[in-house]
Amino acid sequence: MEGRPVRARTFVGTGPSLIMDWLRGWWRRWGADPASTRQILSAYLLSRLGLILAGWIALGRLPWQYYSPTYNLSQWPWALIWLRWDALWYLAIAQHGYWPQALAFFPLYPLLIAAVHQVTFLGYPWAALLVSNLSLLGFLFALHGLVRETFSRRLAARAVWAMLIYPTAFFASAAYTESSFLLFAALAFWMAKRERLWGAAVFALLAALTRNEGVFVLIPWGFAYWRRHRWRYHPEVWSVLLVPVGLGLYLAYQWWAFKSPLAFIAAQSYWGRHITWPWVGLWLAIKGIYGGNPLQPGTVLSMMDLTSALASMGLWGYGWRQRFPGEWLSYWGILLLIDLSAPQVHGISPLLSMSRLVLILFPAYAALAHLAGRRLWRRAMAWTLPFIQGTLVAVFATWHWVA
Repeated sequence: MEGRPVRARTFVGTGPSLIMDWLRGWWRRWGADPASTRQILSAYLLSRLGLILAGWIALGRLPWQYYSPTYNLSQWPWALIWLRWDALWYLAIAQHGYWPQALAFFPLYPLLIAAVHQVTFLGYPWAALLVSNLSLLGFLFALHGLVRETFSRRLAARAVWAMLIYPTAFFASAAYTESSFLLFAALAFWMAKRERLWGAAVFALLAALTRNEGVFVLIPWGFAYWRRHRWRYHPEVWSVLLVPVGLGLYLAYQWWAFKSPLAFIAAQSYWGRHITWPWVGLWLAIKGIYGGNPLQPGTVLSMMDLTSALASMGLWGYGWRQRFPGEWLSYWGILLLIDLSAPQVHGISPLLSMSRLVLILFPAYAALAHLAGRRLWRRAMAWTLPFIQGTLVAVFATWHWVA
């Protein structure tokens, strides 16, 4: 057989041993690089402190309403500013289980909240924030490692910085699924880079149980299998079944509890999204902005969402020019296409929540890191993006819709 030898791997022993191997590898990598560890931790802590202060001041000085009698308490404002809008759905699912409309929210994040609550005896809000922020911290380490091994240490540091100052990055610390999904996706890519197919499939499964786009986290698995085995059969091919089997359990639960295995699709219609051509939402957003008042909430949201979509498209093109790995570009492009193809045709903003949805497209942070290598771009990002994020946190904390 030509080429490098193929090492045999089986499913036996890939459970606890896989986790221990990953933990030992993590310790060897970051224990031997304390400078990068300090850099990531300090960037995380300082950025969270700034966001907490922005939200706290907004609650104290700006008008806001009680949209929830439970999570609008004046105590602990530095924590409760992160519990808004969709966060209440996740907390309710963690506490009480599913009801038909809630099936649009995938189960792993509420399960993690409930598990942390049971183990630590923390209240559900605190458990949700602990899960989100530990996931964010883990993702920053994974992002740094991926970018460092693909490009350079300097670009890795810039990618972490770009992620933390991204305008909607505060959602990664809120009671939302963004940080958990980012962590599982990045770890799946990391495992695939090392051609550990079972590990990549495990993290793809976790991503698929966190958000409906998670099935596409199998893309790096496919690239890794091709590099390792080409089209030849190998027992590792069976690892790909972890994702459909895991999703099948969720469908089986819906069938048992709600008499339909696809009840989550019906629940999606509650949010007014419809599948259409990807340019429809873009055109409707441009049309709405052109014909709207610049101070109307719908116009402002459309401008934010359209800018996010166009910026992500432009960054994808830039990543292609910079010869990003094929699995990065494929994953990034497919998820962006999916988001563009499910607009709210009759909503307040056709591309509603696009500024948050693109947050999970982690290769964009590597593209921003490349751009930040140019002084003009670096200064523009440093002087604008944190201010935009602070403003959006103030808007979000005072119960106004952001994304």
